[in-house]
Amino acid sequence: MHSQAIKKMETSLNEVVNYNLNFDNKKFLMNDLINCIINISWKGKVICQCGREMKKFYRSGFCYTCYWESPQASQSIFKPELCTAHLNIEERDLAWEKKFQIAPHYVYLANSSGIKVGITRKTQGVTRWMDQGASQAIILAEVPNRRFSGDIEVAIKKHVSDKTNWRKMLSGEPSAIDLLKIKNELSNYVPNELKRYISKDNNVTHIKYPVSVYPEKIKSLKLEKSHEISAVLKGIKGQYLIFENNEVFNIRAHEGFVVDFSFEKESVQSSLF
Repeated sequence: MHSQAIKKMETSLNEVVNYNLNFDNKKFLMNDLINCIINISWKGKVICQCGREMKKFYRSGFCYTCYWESPQASQSIFKPELCTAHLNIEERDLAWEKKFQIAPHYVYLANSSGIKVGITRKTQGVTRWMDQGASQAIILAEVPNRRFSGDIEVAIKKHVSDKTNWRKMLSGEPSAIDLLKIKNELSNYVPNELKRYISKDNNVTHIKYPVSVYPEKIKSLKLEKSHEISAVLKGIKGQYLIFENNEVFNIRAHEGFVVDFSFEKESVQSSLF
């Protein structure tokens, strides 16, 4: 059995979302492991995106230095309305910020635990919706930079949430919503100077997830509290593994945790990493 830092699962949209775990230049289809026993054992250390190894993260998945110095941990990452690269104003690293911020972005509406507004880079549209466990999504606006998407989101979230209720999302499939109708209503709240970016694409993306049984009373598993997990996988939604006994495990929240990972299928144990 080998050790490796957890990375979020890659997704692809088919009849149901396919989840792939990458390891050693190989892809393992997690969908095939539903109803198998999954074993996760934390080694007591984490690795920051800069490569630094430590016992625990300082904040938000970063070491102390990266949290205070890396452009990937700057305020504009969490609040895109604060972006300034399009004005040639540096926050931490102008070259990186220009590459990241001055790129087409979507403002979207999604139905995961109810209607929400969000933003994402154009290249990450469907991936973002799958990572959030959305069952439906529609593009509200397409803008040329991250700042404009943040400005629109700030205006729209006065009327709908910008957060996903993860417990509600993991409890089952939400009732269908007429997203086109809501898009037309919320378009009125887009700032006048940005209304020209409202998308004419009214296609609604529908997403289904590989879940055999949804939990009833959700218990969230955290490696910092319980270093080992061994349970039968019952489904995957968003970036959550859904186990038997109403337990769920957030892969995204544990990125960087160094673990041993294995599964038991048809009484034969195979090691992923």
